[in-house]
Amino acid sequence: MLGRARRRIRWLEDESSRPRLSVPTPSEAVRGVVGTAIKMRDHGVKGVIRSSIDDLALWADVERPDLARLAAGDGTVTVMFSDIEGSTELNHRLGDRGWVQLLAKHDRILTRAIERHGGQVVKTQGDGFMVAFAEASEAVAAACDIQRALAKVGRGRLAGVRVRIGAHRGSAVHRDGDLFGRNVAFAARVAAQADGGEVLVSDAVMDALDDDVATVVEVREAELKGVPGTQRLHVLDWA
Repeated sequence: MLGRARRRIRWLEDESSRPRLSVPTPSEAVRGVVGTAIKMRDHGVKGVIRSSIDDLALWADVERPDLARLAAGDGTVTVMFSDIEGSTELNHRLGDRGWVQLLAKHDRILTRAIERHGGQVVKTQGDGFMVAFAEASEAVAAACDIQRALAKVGRGRLAGVRVRIGAHRGSAVHRDGDLFGRNVAFAARVAAQADGGEVLVSDAVMDALDDDVATVVEVREAELKGVPGTQRLHVLDWA
């Protein structure tokens, strides 16, 4: 009997030390639903559902793609992100079959422009593209070509679809406390600030361009998630 009592005590001690599954209380569950509803009210679906740009940035943070081979002579690379504005709503409206057909046309336009300007598609995710260019001027030229090609689509599912594009230039090498990772994240944050139909670039991209390469139509001050301070972003004229 004494042996059984000791075993029972050890079992209870083991149980108390095991991690417990945290189950939200009813009030916590209600707060979660209310929080999601507030995000939907204030920011729309985009405030709750991750964009393709977010997914690509997360993938790059985990996988750390090797962009050094794509870098310019100074060791820098221009990273461009893009996705379709309002893609979730568009997918629901078109249905899966229509959405897949739209993506095929969208992808052809982007791929042609990227290849024409020497870019390398690093990863695609849904309607999102992550692309690397050795030269900032080629990234800007490709982005502007994409917007012009989309603007010319007069009919079909792709007509009226607006793509947001953003780019940043930085080191392509893993060093200095993962400067590479920060530069990729910065590029994604720039793209997330763009509106549909815009090409938005960082100061670093503008600094790498000759004066006659691009015309700036608007300069914005923005706070980017995970980036200290206020950043200056440039909306380029592609028309």
